[in-house]
Formats: sequence, C-alpha cells, structure tokens
Amino acid sequence: MDKSLLDTLPHRRMEAWKWTDVRRELGDEHVSGFSQICVPNIVVPKGIAVTQATYVPITTPMSALAARFVDKCTIISVPENYKSGESIRIDVLENGHASIVFKIAKGAEIIVEEIHKTDTPSFINLEFVFELAQGAKLTRQISHHDHADTTRICTAHINTWADVSITQHALSFGGGLARFETRIASLGENLKAEINGAYLLKDKRHCDMTSYIDLGAPNAHIRQSVKGVVTDKARGVFQGKFHVRRPAQHTDAEMRHDAIMLSDTCEIRAKPELEIYADDVACAHGDTVGALDESALFYMRSRGIPLKQSRALLTQAFVSQAFENMDDNAEFTKQVSNWLEQNA
Repeated sequence: MDKSLLDTLPHRRMEAWKWTDVRRELGDEHVSGFSQICVPNIVVPKGIAVTQATYVPITTPMSALAARFVDKCTIISVPENYKSGESIRIDVLENGHASIVFKIAKGAEIIVEEIHKTDTPSFINLEFVFELAQGAKLTRQISHHDHADTTRICTAHINTWADVSITQHALSFGGGLARFETRIASLGENLKAEINGAYLLKDKRHCDMTSYIDLGAPNAHIRQSVKGVVTDKARGVFQGKFHVRRPAQHTDAEMRHDAIMLSDTCEIRAKPELEIYADDVACAHGDTVGALDESALFYMRSRGIPLKQSRALLTQAFVSQAFENMDDNAEFTKQVSNWLEQNA
C-alpha cells in the first residue's frame, strides 16, 4: 500500500480512534477494495428520486481518504410530506468507498434498511449523510455480519432542523475491524431521537459503536442504549458523547452501555461522555461490564434447564432490551437467537 495513503488512516494515537486502529489493521498489505469505488445496491419505493452529484468530502479522516477515489455521490431525494410503508433498502456487499446523501424534505417520513455483509476479506468505507428538514422522520435499521477479515467503516452524519424524529436500531456481529459511527447535529428545536444497538462478537472479531450527538437547540429528547455480548478473543468498543451547547436548554438526554463478557480473554472498552454548557438540562450516562448472573443461572439449572440453554436465555433477554421499542424486531431476534445457540 502507498505510504501516503497509509498515513491518512486513523490510528490509536487519535483519541477518537484509539481502540479502533485502522492503520494497524491494514498495515502495508494489499487490501481488496482499498482503491475502488463501491456501488451499493439501492432499492427505493415509487416517488423517491435517485441521482448523482459531485462528491464533497466531510472533514473526517475516512472522508478524506474516500475523496482520493470517489468523484460522485448518490443523492436520494424524498419529497415533501412523503409517506410510505415501504423501506429504502441499501445492500452494501461490495468492496470500496461510497457516499450516499439523503435529502428528506419537510414532513417526510422514511424507513432505511441497511444490510452490511461480506463473505470474503474486504475493505469498505461508507459515508451516509442525512439532511432532515422540519418535521421529517427517519427510521434507520442496520444489520451487519462481515467476514472475519473484513475492515468496514460506516459513518453517518445526520443533520436535523426543528421537530425532527429519529429512530435507529443497529445489530452487529462484527468483522476483522468494524466501526459504525453516528453523528447527529441538532440545528432546530424539539429533536426526538432513539439510538439503540447491540453487538455480539466471537473469535477475534471487532466492533466499535461510536456516537456523537451535538445539541445546539432547545427541547431535545434523546435516549440511547447499546448492549454488548463478547466471547473468545473478540473486542467490543462503545464511545458515546452528548455535547450540549448553551442554547440547548431543556435537553433531556440519557445514554447507557451495558455489556456481558462470556470469556476471560475477550475485551470491552467503553467511554460514555457528557459535555454540557446549558444550565437547565437533565442528562445522564451509565456503563456496566460484567458476567452473567450466577444466581439466575443456578435458579434456572435447579429447574431442569441445561446450562447452555440457561446462558442463551439470559443473554437473549439482556440483548433484546435494545430492540424492545422496534416496530418489527422479528428478524433481529432471530439473528440473535441463532448466534446464541452456537456461542452462549
């Protein structure tokens, strides 16, 4: 790999990337997809337009890298007051860099279903930009299961005006190195956001769920919950930050990360943060990392439930809390159950 490109990659000496060292993961080896353009498969309901435009990079390390190879981005335009029961489906199964911009007009409501999956070692660098006008509503569902040697970085920038509602649920089974980052900028009052997720990791898989919520207008209501289950030598990372600026009075925001370690060799790194400059807010964060409750396991085994099944039932109840407010969580529940049958 060209050293000039390698030097642009995020590394552990950058605070926001200290537990997800992309430079070290890629090293100087040839990586499939590093210099390619990714073309996601996009299916949209009737009434939504898909066009191309000149790519304008955002000031992030991975966006600067993408700018070396990407000259066009995909624009998905949702008209004013649009509503549909059908979702926009985006399958990202190929190598390379891609940028997708959603322009969601006033009063529009959309569901975006993202499938991130590879069957061979790959490199994928994705950038999503969501521009939500007044009264818009975004529901985002993310499913991720990569090859054990795949590197995937997915960054979503969500810019909101007044009276916007955001619901996001993400389920990840990791990869060689995976990072799903959500960055929300509140530019109008009355933002309502529910940002939930879960990661279930085995072998030497890695998943980083990072969020940065920048609140610059009053009356925001934010709830965030991330659950993690890690075993073998896998590594889970959670980084979350609420940045409450002076104008963002009457903010009500809560953040939680809770994780279970199923082996003595796995790793979990967590850093929840609050940076508050407003004086009339209610903000809280919490983080717990531990093992399964031995007393609950003993109780279930005393009732004749085998140890493996007991562990799976307790773990599934723990993870399912992240998706209890999801309108249709049957597919996510099935994927979690299948993973636990093999690994709990």
